[in-house]
Amino acid sequence: MKKTLLVSALLALLGAIGGYFVAQGLDLSGTIELPDENVLSLALTIQAGVITFVLSLVGLLLLKKTPFQLIDKTRAQRGAGLSVLFGLLTGFIIIAGDAALFSKFLPELETNPPSFSLSGLLGGVFYGGIVEEVMMRLFGMTLIIFLISKLRKGKNPSDKSYWFAIILTSLLFAVGHLPANALIFGELSFLVTTRAILLNGIGGMFFGYLYWKYGFWFSVLSHMMAHIGMQVIFIPMFINECYCHFTI
Repeated sequence: MKKTLLVSALLALLGAIGGYFVAQGLDLSGTIELPDENVLSLALTIQAGVITFVLSLVGLLLLKKTPFQLIDKTRAQRGAGLSVLFGLLTGFIIIAGDAALFSKFLPELETNPPSFSLSGLLGGVFYGGIVEEVMMRLFGMTLIIFLISKLRKGKNPSDKSYWFAIILTSLLFAVGHLPANALIFGELSFLVTTRAILLNGIGGMFFGYLYWKYGFWFSVLSHMMAHIGMQVIFIPMFINECYCHFTI
């Protein structure tokens, strides 16, 4: 139990860092009045830390009752390689998808061209890589597989069960972005909804697969690499033609 608490505390600390940098990257001018800008930063920092601690603790306790692992050391080299590959591929799909397709039909994207942002990079790495992976994979997928195992009376879940967990958590994550998309585009048209589900869901499929096959830390690494790839490689690559918002 002590080791579990230490892991949750570490994840909570990293998640809190992510919450802080997400707050630094927000532009709420004219949308909300705060007596002090530091109030928002403090609130998001604490919120991210608390959510990460609670959900990771529950996830880690459930993980012991499922076939999931934090890391499969016997396949660590392959897991690390796939994590980098899937992460960079996710970042490319998101940036290139807007550049080559969605920006042609959604003019709002053209008014918000991306640029490198240190707060965006650090927020993506720590909030996306830690908080969102704890929510969707360590807690979400683990809970689903745990419940399926209970329904199967202790029998090992089938491959279909894992794919169900991967797809469901990916869809839930994508749907969770719809309110933000409604604010950006002013409506949730079929195209806006499709874009949100595709660009937010594709990473979840990759990250969920890595959690299943290689362990939680590899889904974290891959999610972090997606944001590093977007900020450091693909935004500069498509800067003259890509007009998009970050999605994962």
